[in-house]
Formats: sequence, structure tokens, C-alpha cells
Amino acid sequence: MDRDVRLNIRCAGMINGEILTAEDKGVDSVDDGTLRIELSFSVAPEGWSVLCASLWTACCSTPTFAVERKGGRNMLNIAKGRYRCERTFDFGLHGSYDYKYEIRLEQDQMTATGMIHGSLHLPEIVDVERTFTEIMVPVNAWEIRSFARTSFKAADEEIPVSVSGKYTPLMSEETDWHCCARNNQVRRSWIDIHQADPQLLSLDYRTVIQAIEAPELDYAAD
Repeated sequence: MDRDVRLNIRCAGMINGEILTAEDKGVDSVDDGTLRIELSFSVAPEGWSVLCASLWTACCSTPTFAVERKGGRNMLNIAKGRYRCERTFDFGLHGSYDYKYEIRLEQDQMTATGMIHGSLHLPEIVDVERTFTEIMVPVNAWEIRSFARTSFKAADEEIPVSVSGKYTPLMSEETDWHCCARNNQVRRSWIDIHQADPQLLSLDYRTVIQAIEAPELDYAAD
């Protein structure tokens, strides 16, 4: 794919009992592994931070727009950029939330449509770790499980965040992913935040994905 792709995001759900919607327009490039977005929220619920959305990696679309290295396979090659993504973001004592997205790539347009639900009670967040590293493990022909850890920074504490996820084909496209998703993989996105207002987040991602090789047993069994 040697062209830019337009990304449209639509999200609705409930955080802390308050209805929340979000919309975005962005530009992606799989050749460069880059994605630029501006995400607008309808409200800013108390206890929530717009920086939470920096961990969404554009609502799970960056796994498609990732540069492949050392046997890694992005979701363009595994699923043709058409898949379902679910994630749970666990902030420990501060709460958690879930999101579910359907990603659909059609020529030079991608849509990410989803929902979000949960409860968070965060202090004021001043920064977020600027990398997001996700381990992706194929568990069968139609499912990839994932796990990531990161952290947020408040004025007087660092808040660890664990992220568990699942990738599956869209219901109408039960394609066997074994053709490409053979190896465990690691995906890393670098986050460059340009603007973070209570209801607006503007940022860039750069993303690389590569395979994780299992070690060889080079000693004799006892």
C-alpha cells in the first residue's frame, strides 16, 4: 500500500454514568508506520482524562498501519485491515473501562466504529508514557490475544495501567489467520501529543511490529 488512508472514528458509550461520544478524522500511512489524528469528545466526565485515549492507538487501527520488521505481520497482511478489537484498560484502584471496535478498511478509507464503558476515578493527569508496547499471541486460527503495560503521571504519583486485548475477524469474514499470524509478535507505538484539552486530543503515532522468536533448547536433556 503506497498511499495515505483516511481514518474516520465514531465512538459512543458511558464513563462514570455519563454518556460520552467521540469522533475523529486522521491520516494513516502503512509504508511509514505513521498515523495522525484529532479526537473530539462530547464531554469530559469527572475522574476521566482525555489522555486515556492516547492508549487507544487510534481505536486499535495502528496494528494495521505498522511497519513490519524481522518477520512481523501487521493487521493489513493478517486480516486485510478488517477485524474486531476488544480491550480492557485496568488502572488498579482507580478503576477500569472496556472498549470494543470494528475496523474496516475499504481502499483508501478506514472506519473504526465502537463503544466504551467503565468507571474511572483518576486524579489530574499531567502526562502519559510516550510508548505503548503490546505483546500479540495467536491462540487459534481466528484469535490473537494481547497484553500491554504502561503508566500515567499525576502530580504526586505514577499510575500503572495494564491493557488486555483480543483481535478476531469480523463475523462475515471468518478468514483463517494461520496463513500470516504464526508467530508471537511485539508491537510498539511512539506517541507524540500535540494538544490535550479536556475534550480534544491531537497526536501522532509511529508504529513498528516484529516477530518474537522462541529460544532454541541447545542443551542435552538429563
